[in-house]
Amino acid sequence: MTLSMVRNPSLALPTFWTLYRRILTTTTQLLLPIAFASTLASHLAFIPKPPATLRRLSTFPTNQRLKSPPFAAVVDPTKSFSSAMSSSTSASSHPAPPKPRRDEDRVTYAGLPPPYLHWDATKNPRQAVDSPHPLLNPPVPIPDPYGWLRDDSRTNPEILDHLKRENEYSQSITSHLESVREGIYQEFLNSLQETDYSTPRSRGRYWYYTRTFEGKSYSAYCRAPKGSYGGGDNAVLPKIEWDGSKETPILPEEEIYLDVNELAKDKTYCSVGAVLPSPSHEYIAYTVDYSGDEKYELHVRNLRSGVDVALKVLDANGGKCGEDLLLEVSDSIEWGRDDNTLYYMTMDEQQRPFRLYQRRYWNASSGTNESAVETLLKEELDELYWCDVSKSLDEKHIFMDMASKETSEVWFLATEEEESVSSSNEENMKCIAPRRNKVLYEVEHAQNRWYIWTNVDNSPNMKLMTSPAVPDSADQWNLLLDSNDEPLFDGSLDTNTFKALESVLVLKNHVVISGREEGVPRVWVYNVDGKQMRKLEFEEEDYDVGLLGHYEANATCEILSCLIFLS
Repeated sequence: MTLSMVRNPSLALPTFWTLYRRILTTTTQLLLPIAFASTLASHLAFIPKPPATLRRLSTFPTNQRLKSPPFAAVVDPTKSFSSAMSSSTSASSHPAPPKPRRDEDRVTYAGLPPPYLHWDATKNPRQAVDSPHPLLNPPVPIPDPYGWLRDDSRTNPEILDHLKRENEYSQSITSHLESVREGIYQEFLNSLQETDYSTPRSRGRYWYYTRTFEGKSYSAYCRAPKGSYGGGDNAVLPKIEWDGSKETPILPEEEIYLDVNELAKDKTYCSVGAVLPSPSHEYIAYTVDYSGDEKYELHVRNLRSGVDVALKVLDANGGKCGEDLLLEVSDSIEWGRDDNTLYYMTMDEQQRPFRLYQRRYWNASSGTNESAVETLLKEELDELYWCDVSKSLDEKHIFMDMASKETSEVWFLATEEEESVSSSNEENMKCIAPRRNKVLYEVEHAQNRWYIWTNVDNSPNMKLMTSPAVPDSADQWNLLLDSNDEPLFDGSLDTNTFKALESVLVLKNHVVISGREEGVPRVWVYNVDGKQMRKLEFEEEDYDVGLLGHYEANATCEILSCLIFLS
């Protein structure tokens, strides 16, 4: 007896269920009275029927393989046996699913590209970079009959037509579930407070927050002047007296400076990435994706005039390209020291952020006497590393973070030097510590020092370290100590002092740390001058706690309640 080969033994299990269904079905039809058939049919509805692909992998000989059982539809136990059978036959009225054509001659190759064929080696399957095994030579062709369905440009009419027919088929066979979908959606809405707001957070002269409104799908970005509540970094959030209506402002003189609902009008898709006010608070820069492919447009809006500018690709002379192409970036952007400078990341063919650019005088087309200048500051060509741009909380450094799953590296540019960068200078940015295999680290800056949390020296948990704010500082990293010269977080698994560090917020005179102690979420506050660390205590026995985003380095310990969420 010839048996079909099964790679995974668990794939043979459906054979048992096939037999079980066959036996029960035959019993229902031949032995039991019709009066009991409906009850048994309801039992059959919960017996899984193996898909056809698994039945073909069964271990029965080909000439003895069992046929599909007569009950192919789920039976409603509330209906009679005859009506259940009629409903199962009505399923055949659905249209047939669309089938893409197979390109039987299409193959892709795995192995060493022959030099005489001039293949692009980066586009062929290969082993991992650190694999000890050589690439296959000669390369092996792998059938790829459906490879034609990939089109990164999303413009192939044959593919678009097939996707349209698939969507129509999906809607057709699930149309009877529309009332169920609507019921589930309404149930979700009933558990939410649609008209709501986020906690206002201090940023310069304003409180910044977001609002949502009943019946609208997207958020609105808002701000309100601090006014009589006091300005500066240590302003205390006033008591919010809001009646819960969408018409009432959260704070006096509320201003909606970006309504995503307006951006999404007449769009089939809309996703906003970063939204950042400029240093003077007269502009905002934001990224928005209208296609769903995570390629973002970069816009700058004048908050006084309302003029919205989408940045374009520049030619070598700083002018717009002849095709007037929109600039495509990742969702990671930053302002420089003033309103004239922007930093952004562009992506490679795999949509991996890998190049950091600086654009000076982005608004050159708005009547200024300067020409836009775009400078490539740094690029990462290793495909294992994803990159993003950030700015230190004290706004003195621009960081380019490069990280794989196990290794990271951070480069920096002092904002006071951003006007002196040039495309001919390969040292525009400097490295804080060169990458070391399986060493992860993150960096913040305050008072001319780096604060680093890292797993260096094979630490099982993250250490909290510090060093002078200089390039190539790895040899000067030291554990951050308390007044007793004991490390705050040494990364060890010592059960007597076990604390795990998760995130760090570095202020001018304090370091706020979130993590876990004996598995419980904790927040600690470290006084830099006094070298004292205290743990925040809460009355609740069960809670979750962590750090919110914060924008002002000069904030004092007294406003930490604005930085912490408790649930």
